Amino acid sequence: MDNLNELKNLTILFADDDTAFREATTKTLEMLFKKVYVASNGHEALSLYSTLFPHIIMLDIRMGGMSGIEVAQAIRKINKYIPLFIVSSYTETHEMLEACKLNLVDYIIKPFSFQSLCVTLINCVKILKTDGHLLNQLNTHSFYSPHTKTLLKENISLPLTKKEITVLELLLKYRGQIVSYDTLIHTLGNDISNAALQTLMMRLRKKIGENAIHNLSKVGYFIK
Repeated sequence: MDNLNELKNLTILFADDDTAFREATTKTLEMLFKKVYVASNGHEALSLYSTLFPHIIMLDIRMGGMSGIEVAQAIRKINKYIPLFIVSSYTETHEMLEACKLNLVDYIIKPFSFQSLCVTLINCVKILKTDGHLLNQLNTHSFYSPHTKTLLKENISLPLTKKEITVLELLLKYRGQIVSYDTLIHTLGNDISNAALQTLMMRLRKKIGENAIHNLSKVGYFIK
């Protein structure tokens, strides 16, 4: 049950084009997760993934326009580690064979029980924790591993300084919120100057790449 409780700190992207099933399942997931991002088709799911970077992904296999398999294939080109599982009303062999190529956590047949869903979600948490793969995606090509304290950019591990780690973890802790200059300086040590903070942020932003750390002039920094 400890692994299930850890879902309260995680986010999930759930995509299904069946309105009744989507709404009912969303309510269940909202009881378990910190945040549930919901899509009604494959294109919307891929768009949400690219902007919100959830920890876990749950996809219906057949959706209009872009199937769950196609969404999973696109995501796997970017992120090889994110726990991803498929739900389906079908057991056709060719679909299951394609799914097997995607390093899925599970392939669940509808209708499924709450218990079976929980088993799959617990396995997702275990995968996230294994070898430090609980990654925070910063932009399309960059991830941060809180376990190894390293930046992964285009599958290359880049070292970070102690101050860079402190800043990055603070911004991720308050992801979606502005962290003020004063808060950053206080966290780093009050002896750091505004100029030194700006230099540190410029160096960190350069390492991570574009569109990760945003600045609100005269206020602070944030990660979307």
